[in-house]
Amino acid sequence: MTPPPFVVVSDFDGTITEKDLVVALTTFVDPANIERVRQINHRQLALKPGLAQLFSTLPSSRRTEYEAFCAQNGRLRTGYHAFRQALADQGIPFYLVSNGLDFIIDAVLGPPTAGEYRITNRAIFDTSVITIDWQYPCEPPCPGGCGLCKHRVIRELQSHYQAPVVLIGDGITDWNGAQVADRVYARARLSEMMTAHHMPYRPFDTFNEVWQDLSDALAHPDIFQGR
Repeated sequence: MTPPPFVVVSDFDGTITEKDLVVALTTFVDPANIERVRQINHRQLALKPGLAQLFSTLPSSRRTEYEAFCAQNGRLRTGYHAFRQALADQGIPFYLVSNGLDFIIDAVLGPPTAGEYRITNRAIFDTSVITIDWQYPCEPPCPGGCGLCKHRVIRELQSHYQAPVVLIGDGITDWNGAQVADRVYARARLSEMMTAHHMPYRPFDTFNEVWQDLSDALAHPDIFQGR
């Protein structure tokens, strides 16, 4: 198999969507979750227990309401559909990797399209409140605490494809993955963390900007040197 020029891994909440739907949904249902979100963002509460606490406040019986809320509020970031089409046209693998839950993503995007792979935690609705079926637990050398380990996912993709992996993200859930990605496109909280730790990244606001930058890699395979 000829390696692709690169593989793209993108976060969902706050990256593909303009707002973080996990935050929007859980704080809409229970405003007390605002404090839990603050603790997660300031690394006072680890991601896995933090997400479990957030969703434990959502009654399973209201699933249809949650899906409608996400579909209504899940506005996509400018350029996303064109970006996905450009990747598909070039045969570049695209992985949507999210610490959020499958039902939220499905409510906004529908089923995966050609060339798209999804790795996400799964919501369980068979108890009184939503529980989480955790996917991709952390393994060394990841520092741990991910919930869904993007650090591990990216390392496995690098090994499988023998190609650079690009990470697109916006928040704390992307931090461990950003440490091993070959190039990082960051905004919001992730860009602040990258700056604070003197790690290279490329800022973005739209997927049009990301593709304009990445398209250079198709003609210059060594462009990922130095990230």
